[in-house]
Amino acid sequence: MDFSLNLLDLERTPASDVKAKGWPELMRKVSRSGAVVVTNHNHPQAVVVSAEEYQRLVEQAHSSSTAAQRAQSLKALQDEFDAHLSTLKSDGLSKALARPARRGGKITLGKSL
Repeated sequence: MDFSLNLLDLERTPASDVKAKGWPELMRKVSRSGAVVVTNHNHPQAVVVSAEEYQRLVEQAHSSSTAAQRAQSLKALQDEFDAHLSTLKSDGLSKALARPARRGGKITLGKSL
């Protein structure tokens, strides 16, 4: 089903119709339209979707959240790697590494991150 992200695009039904026509009629509208906005004095009060669609939306929201967390963790790792790499590329370390190592000599590294 293709669901609109805009409440104004969804089928609407007044709460008084839900009360007068009953739950089965509301669920027929949900089956036909995918989602129904229940209004009270023409103001949206609730959106009714099927249980299957609700579960799909919850899973989609969870997946999006998990993907965002993974992306944030990856970005943090990339930033940390870039900081270490910039230290390795610094002039002092490059020159020290370019010289042949002497036995017993020390290479002094820059500040630890």
